[in-house]
Amino acid sequence: MFRNTLATHLMKAMIMSSGIIECILLLCLPGLVAFERDSLYPVEPVFDDSDTNYTVIAGSTAVLHCSVENKGKLKVIWLNPRKTLISTDDIRHIDDPRMSVERPQIQDWFLHIRETRQNDTGEYMCQINTRPVKIKRIHLYILVPPEIVTEWSSDDHIQVREGVTIEFVCNATGVPSPEVRWLRPSQGFFNNYIDEYATSSMIGEILILHNISRYCDGTYVCAADNGVQPRAEKEFKVTVLFSPEVTLLNSRIGQVIGKETMLECKVSASPHASIVWKKNGTEIPTSLYKFWTEIYDDDDNHQKTLTLTVIDIQKEDFGYYTCEASNSLGFDSETMLLYEYVAVSSKHEDENRIVEPPPATKQTTVPIQLDKNTKSAPFSNRNNDQKAQEENSYSSYGSSGVLPQFNILMAFSCVTLSIQLISDVCKIVTTLR
Repeated sequence: MFRNTLATHLMKAMIMSSGIIECILLLCLPGLVAFERDSLYPVEPVFDDSDTNYTVIAGSTAVLHCSVENKGKLKVIWLNPRKTLISTDDIRHIDDPRMSVERPQIQDWFLHIRETRQNDTGEYMCQINTRPVKIKRIHLYILVPPEIVTEWSSDDHIQVREGVTIEFVCNATGVPSPEVRWLRPSQGFFNNYIDEYATSSMIGEILILHNISRYCDGTYVCAADNGVQPRAEKEFKVTVLFSPEVTLLNSRIGQVIGKETMLECKVSASPHASIVWKKNGTEIPTSLYKFWTEIYDDDDNHQKTLTLTVIDIQKEDFGYYTCEASNSLGFDSETMLLYEYVAVSSKHEDENRIVEPPPATKQTTVPIQLDKNTKSAPFSNRNNDQKAQEENSYSSYGSSGVLPQFNILMAFSCVTLSIQLISDVCKIVTTLR
């Protein structure tokens, strides 16, 4: 086109003087040729087409950089991962208000994606329409914090009978895929985990408890973590049901008439049982001043303690007392005996005490008077007082088996008898001579 125009001007100039034609050719033609060269070969644009990776957390704003120097009349185009046209220069074509092209500097054509979502992940392209087309590829990665899907997980509260097997499911999603751990912070049988809970080797979305017992109930926590904060948690409450079990601390209690005493029983049950006291098979009316009942919660969540206080005990209060407990799963009872305790009096204590014999230095010896003219035994000449004293002395020490005075008396009598016999024998011999 430019050449055709130049030829037309030259043809018109032929009718002019040679001097004028020569001036046009020498002065004007070089500028026209330079103009043609600049139009055909513009300045080369500067464009960084190296691949880039960009990572953000879901919900934040992603800024994808693309800069072009010496753009001239070229167009800057943004395409999303599905090859849908986002914008041309700074004009947005896609129907997504979260996206826009921002230009902090004249050479910048930055793509802003606000409130990023997981489906924003992918390869974005910034192009300029050179020949060939220049492309800058930006790989956008969206990190998604873990989330527990309630619809695909177990119920928050589970009630089961003792002895069965239960299964918990905790379904978690996130990018990258989260790791699921099972925790039981209320019992503290795991190690510390992020200073809040305890952890174990129980990893996975499914937790199975076999042959569950009453000691397995409580709160279980499923925690999902993929390194993107915050981590997700879900609590599961387990209630183990079982029939009542009654325990007595004492099966027999004694008390003195006029005093008061306290009977106590412990009941373990889930759900909690209805507990009553009975005497000789009849329920005790707690409205009377005579009896007073109280119930306490023990450290064990399943166990309660029921006390029965009997005030001013009388004869009719002694007997068998029964603690009965029942719930929807069963019944149990235990019976104890309240009996009269008889205190031992001091009189009985004196009667049962062993009396020690008196010291030997205080003992007295009763002399025996012997008749020289009699040949009878020495004891035949003792008067009644002496006999009574000896009998009393014997009876006093007979129970203990120790007879010191009697032994001395017998020894003395034997010596006296021997002397008397010798004397009688001598008299007989003398007479015979």
